Amino acid sequence: MQVQVQVLWLDRGDSQELERGMERQAPLLATVARGASLALGPAEASLWLVLRGGLDIAARTGTFRLEAGQWIHFDRGASPVLHAGERTVAIGVAVPADIQLQLLRSPQLALFPGRGVVPALARRLLTRRWRAVIGTPARGSQAIAADRWQVDRLLRALAGLQQGQQALIARCPGRSLMHRRQVYARMQRALQYLQGHTDRVVRIGELAELSSMSVWYFTKTFRAVYGECPQAISVRLRLANSARLIRETPLSITEIGAASGFENNCSFSRAFRTHFGVSPSLYRNGGPGVSTDRANPVDRACGAVA
Repeated sequence: MQVQVQVLWLDRGDSQELERGMERQAPLLATVARGASLALGPAEASLWLVLRGGLDIAARTGTFRLEAGQWIHFDRGASPVLHAGERTVAIGVAVPADIQLQLLRSPQLALFPGRGVVPALARRLLTRRWRAVIGTPARGSQAIAADRWQVDRLLRALAGLQQGQQALIARCPGRSLMHRRQVYARMQRALQYLQGHTDRVVRIGELAELSSMSVWYFTKTFRAVYGECPQAISVRLRLANSARLIRETPLSITEIGAASGFENNCSFSRAFRTHFGVSPSLYRNGGPGVSTDRANPVDRACGAVA
């Protein structure tokens, strides 16, 4: 059985903004590579995987930097704008509202807002299934007739990126699995908002409003799902981001503390030492006690949450 799929290939500085008022009827499979940019409208959910280089994303849920092997999934309304680096190759799938609802109801294909890391073997599998659907597309946009079975295999592979979340879903309130999944999607949306705003302190009221819950009920549900309050996770994410800035930028320690939402240098240094076991200055200089793990600390923090 054949299904219609829209294929978009942006490369070498191409830029495109999809029509924001248009409700897409078919999935969009997009490749954004080597300096290209893409802006999506609010009507679609999307998942992006970086195969090579780095991808900067600005969305309503915040700003994100993805490196090779990392993925992120946005719910409807996020309106992400993607900017690929000069050596970047990233692939993504955007789905319209009716398909997203079908995925949420499916026991195998449910996708929730979130981000993570793809092992090399799974990345190769995803790339093969991606190519099985789109073949070798020409640069630009085109509609193709794809094999429905191949499309389903690709969606299952993407859903497999979020394996292991059943235990978290089970912690959500609700009598039915569908209702618990809806609550979990709201919690993940709030967590993603924290991940996207590591430059400031996010108020609980913001997260509760984003989740369409009262502050009391949101805080209770969030703690039940993740085992921590939003403030604690926010601090850890901001500290992880500050560690990345220390390693990758020439900013002063004071500037990094301010860019991570800390009121003054003393509070930042104290929190950093408590979390990492060394001062920010010693961390930058690679002194005794500094971990040699070069993995992205933001991803380690997120992994600790989920």
